[in-house]
Amino acid sequence: MNVRVLRRPKAATSNGQQRSPTLGARLRELRRARGWTLAEVAERSGISQSTLSKVENQQMSLTYDNIIRLADGLDVEPSQLFAEAGQSAANSRRSVTRHGEGRLQSTKNYDYYYLAPDLASKRMLPIYTLIKCRDIKDFGPLVQHSGEEFIYVLRGAIEVHTEHYAPVRLDEGDGVYIDSTMAHAYISVSKENALVLGICAPVGRLFDEH
Repeated sequence: MNVRVLRRPKAATSNGQQRSPTLGARLRELRRARGWTLAEVAERSGISQSTLSKVENQQMSLTYDNIIRLADGLDVEPSQLFAEAGQSAANSRRSVTRHGEGRLQSTKNYDYYYLAPDLASKRMLPIYTLIKCRDIKDFGPLVQHSGEEFIYVLRGAIEVHTEHYAPVRLDEGDGVYIDSTMAHAYISVSKENALVLGICAPVGRLFDEH
């Protein structure tokens, strides 16, 4: 399978228009719109105030599980953390993501590229992920969050660790669907960093009636 590695997104488009704001800018915008302090967001989300301050100042990225916690704390859909305010009308359901246009969130274990960031109201989050961790001992605690996810291996091989099942190896073309509330982790077991496409659905929020 011939897969191109997604480049880091550029700061602006070819015609000079700025891309969607950073996660830190969106956090500050949403927080101030509610009249909340960082301490209040920390209390509501369960993420420390110092971490949120670093996010706002673009000194830290968040893992997907903390993206979900932050969205819950701000009472927004996770996709709204990556889209400009007022984007994506409910009947405008098309988004084209060109090569290199994902919104990067880089963490110790993964490089997440959030796709279709211009759609602020999505029932699923497509994420193109580079898996960097090679040893489960180095991963840290397994993560868990609301919803469900499907992971499809595009390049390399991964090992899937969950709290209820023995580790399983997935090679190129293999996939796994899991309940995301089950603690889990993905590590690369190939010579290079593995590349996967993830489709995540924070079911508890997006499919409830409002």
